[in-house]
Amino acid sequence: MNAISLTLSEAGYVVGQSTISINRAIDRGVIKAKIQRRGKSRLREIGPAELRYLAISGEVEKDLTPAARKKVYEAIRRLPDHEHLFVIGVMEFTLEEIDRRIGDRLMLLEAVKAMIDVGGGEPVILGTDIPAYIIAALALGQTTDEIIEDYPGLTAAQIAAASEYAKIYPKPGRPLPTRSFKKMLSDMAESGVWDVEDSDKPIAPQLMP
Repeated sequence: MNAISLTLSEAGYVVGQSTISINRAIDRGVIKAKIQRRGKSRLREIGPAELRYLAISGEVEKDLTPAARKKVYEAIRRLPDHEHLFVIGVMEFTLEEIDRRIGDRLMLLEAVKAMIDVGGGEPVILGTDIPAYIIAALALGQTTDEIIEDYPGLTAAQIAAASEYAKIYPKPGRPLPTRSFKKMLSDMAESGVWDVEDSDKPIAPQLMP
């Protein structure tokens, strides 16, 4: 784990915290971050010691003073990756279960990233030209089977990967539709709003986006 460096959105996915709370911890000096340049942007990134601390921060911050929390964080920073136990005064901390959970989430993070191609700028599902964010949005309003009906080449695993990718790297801007145009027309036909026999006629202006 000692070579990893994660963006705050990636770290939040691993430890189950929001980027807002992680940014707040950095701003308050609770944990430290590295600044990485990505083109014209400057991004904060954190490593394994910060992940370990964030994973136990709920209990630490509830029970310990700020000075004691700082000692915990510094002890974790000195702790080798292969060791899971450290002691501060009369307090003993074990990170074995925490490290197992972090390891599982890191593997899931890498598996998701491996299924999404970002080489062209717009993230698409690997081996296709289907935007990952579109599929992730549809997954909020449609079942996996309904999405596959609209995109027959996709698998359930690819749809799940797109959904997880959007959680890790939220799309900026306005939300995308959670129902495909085909599914919306089908729903309207079932409700009697739209007659499928009239589908060759021009769509009324109020139905257009």
